[in-house]
Amino acid sequence: MEINAIGILGANTTGAGAAELFVKNGLQVRLYDDFKDSLNIALAKIAWSLKKAGKEELMANIEGVQDLSKFSGADLVIEAASKSPEERKIYFGKLREHLSGTCIVAARCGVRPVKDLLEACELPSERVLGFHFIKPVRSNQLVELVRTDKTGDAQMEAAAALLRRIGKTPIMVKDNPGQIVERLARPFILSAMRLLEAGKGHPHEIDDAFKEVAQAPAGPFEIADFAGLDSDSAASESIYAALGRPERLAPSATQQRLVQYGQLGRKSTIGFYIYEEGRIVGENPLLPNIVKYLGLKKTFKDEIFGEIMRPVLEEAKLLASEIMASEYDIETAVKLAFGWPKGPFGYSRDMAHLMTKKKVSEFDKLDTF
Repeated sequence: MEINAIGILGANTTGAGAAELFVKNGLQVRLYDDFKDSLNIALAKIAWSLKKAGKEELMANIEGVQDLSKFSGADLVIEAASKSPEERKIYFGKLREHLSGTCIVAARCGVRPVKDLLEACELPSERVLGFHFIKPVRSNQLVELVRTDKTGDAQMEAAAALLRRIGKTPIMVKDNPGQIVERLARPFILSAMRLLEAGKGHPHEIDDAFKEVAQAPAGPFEIADFAGLDSDSAASESIYAALGRPERLAPSATQQRLVQYGQLGRKSTIGFYIYEEGRIVGENPLLPNIVKYLGLKKTFKDEIFGEIMRPVLEEAKLLASEIMASEYDIETAVKLAFGWPKGPFGYSRDMAHLMTKKKVSEFDKLDTF
């Protein structure tokens, strides 16, 4: 089967970004949103981008809609907007009667698994799969293509072909909480939080050390601020609960306090860093009041890298055994999502001496003083 007509639920950043890519590649798109202003802004952004690219004639291929019956005849419907379980049930309950007998449904599933949607809504399980677009949607190559135990082979193949058509790299993942990227983002960011709380550096020192050793474009605090500390904290709590609340993935109290203060990262101009016009211009002056031992200990860059990457590697091994994912797929997903030159297994092979756990002495335990 071939996908040519696409419906997208939600004119948010993900929905608008995906719509633009589909339109630029000659596909027919209907973009839905409850709010007319949000829909008009998304369409204006797409029109501007097409004009700048000299492809303004392609605006004829996209239509903004506020009536779910307009999705009748779609080959694929993508859920882009984040909704509560109750809202999802209402939306898909209304949408179900307008879906053709061959239409594929791609659920939003970066944090919550696809099975949550199947349990809440009476959808044809063989035609339900998951798309997890990695932000920024327009430029990041990766899309996690998520399969349940009931998703049909033809539907997976059609979805993978569509993603390749728009220049994406689909990594097929067996449905699980957080899939690959969000699951491994948890130990990456949480281990950096633990370093911060242990007094082993300020956010910029930890970020700079990781970036230098890993040759990565961004550190854990930069990534958390970019995602939004509220969104990242909610993802941590959701995945933590879904996996049975393992201690290794317990959410960070420091991050939760910043969220309570409304300091959500780049989108609110202050998180771990202070922002002006999207650029970092300082570090949050409130941190010394939140983090008891902030920056008290001098820590070597190699140690910081090891303390961050070791939990990521351990979680990657656990994830691979749980969903039978290949080392290659995990490496590819992590490299594309975070822009790293290697994945956790690659770092483990090439920097094995940095991955050995340091023995903790009494002098390392700040609360003993």
